[in-house]
Amino acid sequence: MRVTILSIGLLATSMVSALCAQDISGDWQGMLKAGGQNLRVVLQFEKGDNGGWKGTSYSLDQSPEGIPASSVTLRGSNLRVTIEALGGVYEAKVGADGTSMRGTWTQGEAMPLDLQRATKETAWRKSDSSPHTVQFITVDSNVKLEVLDWGGSGRPMVLLTGLGNNAHVFDKFAPKLTTTYHVYGVTRRGFGVSSIPADGYSADRLGDDVLAVMDALKLKRPVLVGHSLGGEELSSVGSRHPEKVAGLIYLDAGYSYA
Repeated sequence: MRVTILSIGLLATSMVSALCAQDISGDWQGMLKAGGQNLRVVLQFEKGDNGGWKGTSYSLDQSPEGIPASSVTLRGSNLRVTIEALGGVYEAKVGADGTSMRGTWTQGEAMPLDLQRATKETAWRKSDSSPHTVQFITVDSNVKLEVLDWGGSGRPMVLLTGLGNNAHVFDKFAPKLTTTYHVYGVTRRGFGVSSIPADGYSADRLGDDVLAVMDALKLKRPVLVGHSLGGEELSSVGSRHPEKVAGLIYLDAGYSYA
């Protein structure tokens, strides 16, 4: 009996040690179904200086820029990744074979997200060749917007997107304007890697988000350029605060909602 108990104890100890030593380094990728879209997601993990893990999140169909994880915790086969910049958490169980994860991404609502370990042959491309920097600006309680900065000289210009797009839709267009303007792009709330709150989507609230970005960047009377749905923000800002903008440019954006 004692031998049996000892054997079971040694086996259990061995299993726990194997799980604790599980290696999740590298890229893990999978498809997230959100808002009627299929989005390619990549989580990249590497060992941290303190022996723990650190990670970076990519949503390739929304933004090629990586978002650093605030914390990565691996206890046995249970993984938890917190990304404060997105207000999101990924919780998953790592498969015994070390090549798959079954989990849930929670960002306002819980959505299934299963990942596979990427290989050299299967890895999705994450690069972004557009010459911009990326920052996240707080515009409301628990709401941060992705803001791109292509640089340039002259008066500031802020590019606002159409429905379903994020600021990276201007990646090829914006650099053509930098000889005359200092060009920025904003991904509105609810899209891309910007925060996705449950409310705050009225015209004036979206306009206030743009004003908050302008204030944070200390932009003096920029030109606002809006494509399609972006006309809504243009008209909101221009009608309420005409003194804060130098001009409004509507790119196929003069619909009734604008």
